[in-house]
Amino acid sequence: MQENSSCPIRDPFPKGSVEPDPKSINAMLEFAGYYWWTNYVFNLSNSGYWFNDQQWDPRLASVTPEGLRLRMAKSQLPNGPLQWSSVEVVLWGAIAGNPNNPGKPPTRHYATPGTYLVAATTPKSFDDLSVNCCFGAFTYQLDADPNIANPHRELDMVEVSRFGRRDDPTNAQFTLQPWEVPGNVMRFTIASDVNAITLVMRWSAGYPVIFDLYYGLYTLDTLPPTANHEVITAPDKTQFSPGAGCQSIHLNLWRQPPNQVYPVTDQEVTVTNFQFRPA
Repeated sequence: MQENSSCPIRDPFPKGSVEPDPKSINAMLEFAGYYWWTNYVFNLSNSGYWFNDQQWDPRLASVTPEGLRLRMAKSQLPNGPLQWSSVEVVLWGAIAGNPNNPGKPPTRHYATPGTYLVAATTPKSFDDLSVNCCFGAFTYQLDADPNIANPHRELDMVEVSRFGRRDDPTNAQFTLQPWEVPGNVMRFTIASDVNAITLVMRWSAGYPVIFDLYYGLYTLDTLPPTANHEVITAPDKTQFSPGAGCQSIHLNLWRQPPNQVYPVTDQEVTVTNFQFRPA
C-alpha cells in the first residue's frame, strides 16, 4: 500500500460527524498495525449517516481483545430515530511512522497489488447470519474512473450473504466488478458449522485474481496447503483486475437489501487479523 498525492483529500472527521468511541482521534480505530476510519459514509442528514437506503453508525465498530468488532444493530444517532444500523470501516494508513494527532490525521495509504488476508469470526456461524445481512471485505475507490472496465476498482474478497433470498442454497461470493457482467459473481457455500474463516486475495494488475477462503483462523505464514473454496478468475476477466489508484480496503456489515428488516437479534462479525504483502 502506498500514498497517492493525486487522490482527493477527504476530511476524516467532518463537521457534525460522530466519533466511534471517546478514545478515537479523527474517527480512527487502531487494529493490526493500521488505522481504520469509521466515517466513510457521512452523508449527514437529520437521521444521521444515510447511504444505500439505510443508516450507518460509526459507533458499531470497536476494537476489543479479540479484534475489530463490527455489529449490525438498532441504534440512534443524534436527531434520528431508533432504527437498524449498518457499519463500515476503511483502512486509512499504516500506523508505523505515521502519527495521528488531533486535527491532523495521518497520511492516507491506498491499496496496491499484492496479497491480502482477512481473518474473521462470528458468534454462531457465517451461514447463520441474517438472510439480508452482508459481511464484506473489498477494495473500493469512491470516485469512479470511467476510463477503465472496473470504474470503482472494486475487488470483493468476500461477500457473505444471501441478499434477502431465503431459498438460496449458497451463502457467499467472490466478485469482480461490475457485478452485472456475466461471470463476475462467483457464488459458493460456506459450510453451516463454520464460524471462523480466513480470506486471501492475490491481486496482480492485469492478471487473474486468486480468491481463497479457508475454514479457521490463519496467518499468511500458517495457511493450509489447500483452501476450502478457491476461484482463479478466467484470463478473459483480467480487464476487471485494476491497477493501483485511489482504492482502499473496506470492511462492512450491512443490510442488503435494506428494505427487508429480518434480524431479530444483533448481527456481529469480528475481524481477528489483517495482513498485506506487496506483489
